[in-house]
Amino acid sequence: MPVHLTQRLCVEEDGGPTLYEKEIKKHVNGSSFHYILIGVGQDGHTASLFQDTKLENDEERLVILTESPIKPHQRMSLTFTAINRARRVGVLIMGKSKHELVSQLSRIKGESSKYPITKVQPKSGTLIWYIDYDAFLIFTPVEV
Repeated sequence: MPVHLTQRLCVEEDGGPTLYEKEIKKHVNGSSFHYILIGVGQDGHTASLFQDTKLENDEERLVILTESPIKPHQRMSLTFTAINRARRVGVLIMGKSKHELVSQLSRIKGESSKYPITKVQPKSGTLIWYIDYDAFLIFTPVEV
């Protein structure tokens, strides 16, 4: 991703998203990746797409600039459109710090504006969740 074309990171004037989108269209058949692997933050964001990310109405965009609440604030990301066109999408969740998130996500049916990861729903592809033991582990108190 061309995130640093000038002295600043991910600035709109650089046209990085447009440049990267052209490269995707040039090299990726039908702008549909074979496989995309994404992680999930403790707040449920994914691919630098946060709860308050304003996605433009143009659903054909593949790449956008986003604003993160944590550093680095300026980011470039594939859009949900690009992610959901993939043939396979892997979601990787690891660590004890993600246990509460996994617990919350397991109760959600469909999309939730609170958790952007729920917008990952491949149109004609497969979604695979990879959750390690620590993130998945459900603690149950044992009485002695």
